[in-house]
Amino acid sequence: MNIYCKGIINQMDMAVDSVIKLMNTLSNEDLSIKSNPEKWSIGELLAHMSVICKADFLIGLGTSEEELDRYYEEAEPEMNLNAIVSTLQDNYSFLRESLVELEEKELLRVTTSFFGAVHSRYEWLLDTQAHFYHHRGQLHAMLVHVLNREPNVQLFE
Repeated sequence: MNIYCKGIINQMDMAVDSVIKLMNTLSNEDLSIKSNPEKWSIGELLAHMSVICKADFLIGLGTSEEELDRYYEEAEPEMNLNAIVSTLQDNYSFLRESLVELEEKELLRVTTSFFGAVHSRYEWLLDTQAHFYHHRGQLHAMLVHVLNREPNVQLFE
C-alpha cells in the first residue's frame, strides 16, 4: 500500500473505531433525538456517517449524481444501531480494500465531481477523512451537549 494511503488508513482506523465506541454508548431510542428541529437526528447523522467512506470514494472516481443517489438509496441502513455499525464497517472495508490497489500515479490523477469540485484522488481521500472527522465531532457534541453524557471515548492519539 502507498505510504500516503497507509497514513490515511491509520487515522481512519481510529476514527471509525471511536465512532463505533461512541455508538456503543447509545440505545436505539436515542437515534430519534435531535439537537434542533432543523437538524439531523442522531440516527440520521449516524446513517450518513455509515456511507461516507464509500460515497466519498465514488465521488472521487467521478461518479454521476444519479449513480450516487442510487448508491445512497441502496446503502442506507435500517434505523438501528446494529444495522448502522454493519453498514459503516462494510463501507469502510470497501475504502480500505480500494486504497490497497491504488498506485501513486492513480493517487495523483485529477477528477471532477458531479458538483464541480476538482481534486486529485489523494485530495479526495483527505476530504473523506475530514468529512468523517467533522461528523464524528458533531456526534460527540450531541452526546455531550444534548444527551448530557460524557462518553469517555478517545478521539485522537
